[in-house]
Amino acid sequence: MTRVVKTLAVCILASAGIATASAQHAALSSARIQQIAAMLPAAPTGVGVPCSDRAAWTPLAGQFKPEIARAEAILQTPFPAWSDDAYLTYTRTGSRKEGEKMLHDRQGELDPLVLAECAEGRGRFIARIATVLDGLAAQKSWTLPAHDPRLTSYNGTRYFVELNSADLAHTIAETLYLLGDKLPESTRTHAMAALDQRIFAPMRATYVADKGQTWLHNTANWNAVCLKGVTGAALAVLPSREDRALFVAGAEHYIGYYRQGFNNDGYGAEGLGYWNYGFSHYAELREILWQATGSKLDLFSDPKMQKVALFGAQFAMFPGNSADFGDAHYMVQPDANLMAYINRIFGLGLTAAQPSTAHAPGSLTLAVEDAFPNPASELHGDSAQSGASLIGLRTWYPDEGVLVSRPAPGGRLAATIKAGGNTGHSHNDVGSFVIGLGATQPVGDPGGPSYYTAETFSSKRLTSRLINSYGHPVPVIGGQQQLDATQVHATVLKTDFTPEQDTITIDMTPAYRVPTLRRFERTMRYSRKGAGSVEIEDSFDLSAPTDIEESLPTHGTWQQLDPHTLLFTAGSERLRVAIDAPSALTVSQEKIDDYANPFTRVAVRVHLEGSGKVTMRFTPEQ
Repeated sequence: MTRVVKTLAVCILASAGIATASAQHAALSSARIQQIAAMLPAAPTGVGVPCSDRAAWTPLAGQFKPEIARAEAILQTPFPAWSDDAYLTYTRTGSRKEGEKMLHDRQGELDPLVLAECAEGRGRFIARIATVLDGLAAQKSWTLPAHDPRLTSYNGTRYFVELNSADLAHTIAETLYLLGDKLPESTRTHAMAALDQRIFAPMRATYVADKGQTWLHNTANWNAVCLKGVTGAALAVLPSREDRALFVAGAEHYIGYYRQGFNNDGYGAEGLGYWNYGFSHYAELREILWQATGSKLDLFSDPKMQKVALFGAQFAMFPGNSADFGDAHYMVQPDANLMAYINRIFGLGLTAAQPSTAHAPGSLTLAVEDAFPNPASELHGDSAQSGASLIGLRTWYPDEGVLVSRPAPGGRLAATIKAGGNTGHSHNDVGSFVIGLGATQPVGDPGGPSYYTAETFSSKRLTSRLINSYGHPVPVIGGQQQLDATQVHATVLKTDFTPEQDTITIDMTPAYRVPTLRRFERTMRYSRKGAGSVEIEDSFDLSAPTDIEESLPTHGTWQQLDPHTLLFTAGSERLRVAIDAPSALTVSQEKIDDYANPFTRVAVRVHLEGSGKVTMRFTPEQ
């Protein structure tokens, strides 16, 4: 507690605008800060309305019954203790789960407690909320152990902003905004001092120097997540309008780096899972800034980000069935609340995009935002695509070479293939594909890890059979897997899209370093005729005899029907694969369970005396 209390005077001075008024900010214009200040309300404002507004909150009591039940259960248990041992487990062993569970158990109490108190308004959860806030203000670190390898946050020698501390700061600030003077004055003082020490002061220094936070110029999800957290927290609690304007100006400027992480076609190269994570924070930041500035600042005004907003809908083969490239979990789906927000803001008319009543821990602000939505008629609905034109026979991302092919209405077979898209959370998966059959994926990319360890983002990352090319639906050529996909560039040689068939050919030669390989092209032909079919043709130009091992990963079951035919089963769906090659096939299987994502790698080995083709034709069983 001593470290927190010592910073209280600093917090009060900075909040009064003294630090902002005197500082020169390396990348931010003083004139722009003043312009933004004029847009902001006189008092700090969070999401929704304070819980003291009973006319607004009382009608929502039924909506938050689950949170009330969770809050009542929390009152029957002691506040989870801080554990040095759990936090330091990552430093000792590389395991993330112990420290993260300890942190989340403590901070995760705020969401249900605050929502329950606001919904009821009876005061019976206030004491526990104060206990949680006091505990969080005093605990050694808000930083995930994996992000604190030198233990500077743990030891209190240097506080910095990262994913967890940013989101936690926003939750604490929103709690202070919603509950106001219902909380003990000492609790508010401690929480405000901790916010300044761990979040606001480091960020002010960052904006002065244009450095100090590693994610500041990052083009991936960290940028959006951290900016959302610190900016939302600042808007909710900082008394000085000019101080709040500094944080808004910082968000407006530095969120541009996140936008740079997307090409103009709107493809989410980090995968659907990280689009859910990063873009949901971008959308929340957009909403916070839109409301705080009276709709004068809109992060959806950028045409490219309007395309990115449509990724969740346009990347799907069928509703709820999207390719799980990169670190996306197997059968990942677009976040329901994010999709509902985009559907409403852009007036898409997607009937499947309904908000979920469930929110992940740490989403107090999202729950309140859903309870008090802004008027959609003032937003982008008048210029957006309708749902009917949004999802047609295909989605083509030319910048990344990613194709999603869908059947005509009533069809059950779809496919997605990728040439590129290897940036954040990359796998060695050039040419990877997924076959969608109804609500299943009988064959294709196995998806990403269910958890991370210290090795996941180390020099050992590509030793995993889930992350290197071995477990992906791409061939092993002459015993060699693909090279690091972030260092190679596969070229789309040609495309041909018609109502009856989609064809794409990818030059995958750069992905391999094999002495006998002169050229390797993969062609996918997706046919909408009849029940549909997908043909993957691999053409090899070889200077000498070479073994080719095609990989067909599956989370289902499989059997060999005859020397050239396999049958894959996923749920009630069955997919037949007819394989044509110039030599006999040797079929084998291997069970892989890296990072708790178990699947079967079905290997089809072919020996080519010289140049030749291997063709795999996928058709649904009737």
